[in-house]
Amino acid sequence: MITVTKNLVEGHFVITIDNLIFEIKGIFHPRNRVIAYLRYVPTTNEISGYRKVYALDERETYLQNNYPSYLWFSEPHGRVVQSVPNDRIKSVLNPVDCLRNLRVSDETISDLEQASVNLATGLVEATGIEWTDIGITGSQLVGVAREDSDIDLVVYGLDACRRFYSNLSDSITSIKGIEHYSGSLLDAHVSFRWGAHEDLKSILREIEQAKLLQGLFEGYHFFVRLVKTPRDFDYAYDDFSYQMKGHQLVSGKVVDDNEAIFTPCEYLVECNNLPSLRKLVSYRGRFTEQISKGRTFEAHGRLEVVTNHKEQEQFMQLVLGELPTDYLIPK
Repeated sequence: MITVTKNLVEGHFVITIDNLIFEIKGIFHPRNRVIAYLRYVPTTNEISGYRKVYALDERETYLQNNYPSYLWFSEPHGRVVQSVPNDRIKSVLNPVDCLRNLRVSDETISDLEQASVNLATGLVEATGIEWTDIGITGSQLVGVAREDSDIDLVVYGLDACRRFYSNLSDSITSIKGIEHYSGSLLDAHVSFRWGAHEDLKSILREIEQAKLLQGLFEGYHFFVRLVKTPRDFDYAYDDFSYQMKGHQLVSGKVVDDNEAIFTPCEYLVECNNLPSLRKLVSYRGRFTEQISKGRTFEAHGRLEVVTNHKEQEQFMQLVLGELPTDYLIPK
């Protein structure tokens, strides 16, 4: 069993002793467990032996009915969260190791795997990051990918991510094989991501078409997560606590989008009718690159009061993406 979970962050997966597969969420974790959401459960109906669990409420229900020990009351969050105790981790799946193994493999790899290596190669050469900064996550990391699966890449570290995004903005057109979403493929992508918001399809179409971190490569859909690591911060899991205040529709102005490219992402905001609202935050990749500094916005999410115990201050933030009905658009 694995008992050391230091540096497990977004993009990593863990397999438990119950053969459940969880995806790590966020960057900081309690001392004896990792915050992670159930993603794949055993089944006899798939060749891989696993089926993917999509909706957050479906994941929680599955755990409540079968493995309640993975539901843990987090004192800082003031609620039950999905998590994996360290002593129930059987193995850790590391995205950087996965990509390295594909690159040096002596065996024949699939078309999807080859396209993933080709895309990573083009991105490394175009952006100047190191191979140790980039990895493959998602279904390929877990080993349950089909030939029509997506390519999910992840770049780690504040400096590498900043360099990656800045250089990609200048050089993405030089990477052979990359296409932005357009036409019917863009419509399908918007419907998949934002199916609960057909009334907002026009503005969401514009937003999704402009994003740099996603698109098509050699016929495969791809998405790149940019993820900070614990060494990029000077605080720990319990330095903050949270009080849930229910779901709410808010509007205001974005005053800083410097963290909009990361997963988790955040936007600093001003809100006239809710002066204590300081941030919009999300652990979902779909909310990255969503809105730019200076734009007015409308958003729906879960409101919470945040207490920073190190700085002895309080503020409010809106958490986006916990419900399919959550959204963020410019107004």
